[in-house]
Amino acid sequence: MQTQSTISYANPSSIPVERERPQIRNLGRVDAGLLTVTLVLVSFGIMMVYSSGHVLSAKQYDNNYHYLKVQVVACLIGLVGMGVASYIPYKFYEKHSNKLLFLAFALLVLVFTPIGSSVQGAEGGSFRRWIYFKGIRFQPVEFAKIALIIHTAHFLARNPERIKNLFNGVLPNVLIIGIMFALVAKQPDFGSAVLLAATAGCLLFIGGIRLSHTFLLVGSGSALLTGFIISSPYRLKRLTDYWATMQSPEAASYQLSRSLDALRWGGLFGVGLDDSAAKINYLPYPHTDFIFSILGEELGFFRATVVIILFMIFIWRGISIARRTENRFGGLFATGLTIILGLQAFINIGVVTGILPTKGITLPFLSYGGSSLVISLVSVGILLNISRSASRSSLKSR
Repeated sequence: MQTQSTISYANPSSIPVERERPQIRNLGRVDAGLLTVTLVLVSFGIMMVYSSGHVLSAKQYDNNYHYLKVQVVACLIGLVGMGVASYIPYKFYEKHSNKLLFLAFALLVLVFTPIGSSVQGAEGGSFRRWIYFKGIRFQPVEFAKIALIIHTAHFLARNPERIKNLFNGVLPNVLIIGIMFALVAKQPDFGSAVLLAATAGCLLFIGGIRLSHTFLLVGSGSALLTGFIISSPYRLKRLTDYWATMQSPEAASYQLSRSLDALRWGGLFGVGLDDSAAKINYLPYPHTDFIFSILGEELGFFRATVVIILFMIFIWRGISIARRTENRFGGLFATGLTIILGLQAFINIGVVTGILPTKGITLPFLSYGGSSLVISLVSVGILLNISRSASRSSLKSR
């Protein structure tokens, strides 16, 4: 009996289980659901960017594969960034929140300097939204989204009671949000400016701002937003077009009517991949703002609904990560990242289906755009790191 006992403890096959447990606790597990949904959406995106954009790509660049190549390169960079971000402790961002915010402001200002890059818009105006440096073009507003979320989450985590004070807590945040809103709107990128303000506002509400202060901010914000719209002819026209569409679908604007035509032509099962008629000299921005319209036309209602469900699952997993996180900053950070990506998807799909007024908001993970795709994937990497922390905490509590 003694010999058997000695052999049992000396047997190496009985040791690995005890040695592996600390490694699992130290690493934690990423949220497999969030990762899977993200990869599926990115795969849809690569397929649809080629299908919706190769005709336009051939006209503009004499190359059917230009948009596809850019999207694939951005996807590879983004996936590497996602992998790296999943291992960087999310508290690193809290420690450097002020530096990241300052960098975001600096990049937004640099857009209006000689290194800023502009393109001609559909309304005839010039859009100055990029920084062009040594062959690389980057859209600073994408970085500003994360920086603002980090700063707001850090403030709310560090000062849970201060946010209840209007002058000492609420107004400092409103000032930062307002400056960033003005810089982005001046580019002009009104859709992204509204998205930034709405996300930060949601975080303030979740973080404990008083209800009376919420009503004050919503009221004053709505008034300023109305003034902003009235002061710009093309913004006012978009709003009046939307109102006219609500009164009579026949009065829909050119973009919206073409988008609805594409979705209607798709029916339940679609006309077939790469067989869209709307993308040929018909629907503007088929590979960016209105890529969901082409998806609905080519793949049909059922598969378009699958994409919507994937975004709903993404939001559910993001909120689940936030709820499981014991650290207040981590929870707010995860909430902010989930809100901005989920809200962006909702706005884009709402625009192409006529539920919301027309705005230049792309569809996360699917629309063509290097900066957007890279930053969106890095955001997922941060969410995965926060999920590692939540997983590690749950293992420790067992």
